[in-house]
Amino acid sequence: MVRLVQVSASYAPQTTCVLNDISFRVSKGESVALIGANGAGKTSLLLAITGILPIRRGAVFIDGDELSKRTIRTAQRKTGLVFQNPDDQLFMPRVYDDALFGLLNRGIAEEEADRRVRETLDRLGVGHLADRSPFRLSGGEKRLCALAAVLAMEPEVLLFDEPTAFLDPKARRVLRAIIRSLPHTKLVATHDLDFAQDLCSRALILCSGALAADGDPAALFADAPRMTAWGL
Repeated sequence: MVRLVQVSASYAPQTTCVLNDISFRVSKGESVALIGANGAGKTSLLLAITGILPIRRGAVFIDGDELSKRTIRTAQRKTGLVFQNPDDQLFMPRVYDDALFGLLNRGIAEEEADRRVRETLDRLGVGHLADRSPFRLSGGEKRLCALAAVLAMEPEVLLFDEPTAFLDPKARRVLRAIIRSLPHTKLVATHDLDFAQDLCSRALILCSGALAADGDPAALFADAPRMTAWGL
């Protein structure tokens, strides 16, 4: 479903690459954790997969199609990125407006867009927040509303950037249960090793912009010397 082949990327043509020669594949329906210390390249990798961060070398494939100027719109329709900070994603006066915004911009008919938004908000248990300002919600509520806005777009691949950051234990449990229930292909960047191990059957370890390991989370996390070497 998602395949990277020797991907290197940088934020400007003449700057040092933040991703270096990364290759891996995520199969349809698979949940994979993306683990790394601060600055390891987790967010950059998610941005490269969505086409936001330009690729200097290598290739990204979404559902078999190589990401390019010609295919980027189709690829972006198949991927949904949930940002680390919901305040970077929620900007409209009401939660409902935020979830509706992307659908209308994509040309979805208003009646269909309204149906999708209300069904998705209800599915995540935040339908009662539809008319609330996103700026007056708790951290957990914001996170669920941001996820609803992404799910309403009906992507096939979900990319999460530190989904449990700044959440209290109860909000983490609620979010974990919801993410686990989603049938999508999922790539989850996180510092929360317990969350990763509980949610994902596989982990990718990033270190200094390179892929350092790929395997079973329990086995990788139990290897203390290697974890220390990776800055974890």
